[in-house]
Formats: sequence, C-alpha cells, structure tokens
Amino acid sequence: MKIKKLELLLICSVVVVTTVVLYNVLISVPFKDYSLEVDALRDPESLLVNSRVVLKNNGKLPLNDILVMYDNNRELIENLQTIKPGQTIILSPPQGANLNTVKVVTAEGISVDKQFRSPIKMPGMIGS
Repeated sequence: MKIKKLELLLICSVVVVTTVVLYNVLISVPFKDYSLEVDALRDPESLLVNSRVVLKNNGKLPLNDILVMYDNNRELIENLQTIKPGQTIILSPPQGANLNTVKVVTAEGISVDKQFRSPIKMPGMIGS
C-alpha cells in the first residue's frame, strides 16, 4: 500500500513541476509584434532623489524612433533609435524634471503614459 502512495506522490510532483515550467515558458514568449513596458521610479532619500525610467521591449519586433518626454515638457525629451525585442534600457531623467510623469511614444504607434512611483519604505531598511 505504501508503494501506491509513493507513486501517486511522484505523479503529482511531476504534474506540478511540468505545469510550473510550461507556465514560465508561456509567459516569456511574446505574442504581440509591438509591446513596450515602462516603469518610472522616483526614490526620495534624505539628501537626493534616485530616479530611473526602465523601458523593455516585450514584442516580437524592434521598436524604432522612441521619444521619451518627462512631465509633458518638450524641453525634456530623449530620443532613442531602436530597442530590440527582449532588450531593456534604463534611463536617468534629466536635471530639472519634476519626476511626476513620463510619456513614451514609438514610430510603431505605441504611446505609454506613466506616473513616477515611489517604493514603500520599510523601517530599518537603507534609505528609509
């Protein structure tokens, strides 16, 4: 009787592991031709503000002529030539940006507006 329980446990384990592996493979495969993920982070500390904008091309094809505009200010614009599929680019916002919003537009018609987010400060953590 113990052998059947062991076999059942082994079969269940194989099914769970297979399901997890298939799920991870499926979520990493791009389904759209053009897709862009934008994350804008503002981390105020006691003496300065750390900030960054992360752009990731989640699509199957490259994104071209990317314009990054900070706080709807036409003087605070960055131009990028291309972001290849799967590529991640980290940008530092220019001096003078209020770090409220960022707008990213591509030649392929993608337009993403994001507000800067601030991480939650935990007591005892560095920077809190």
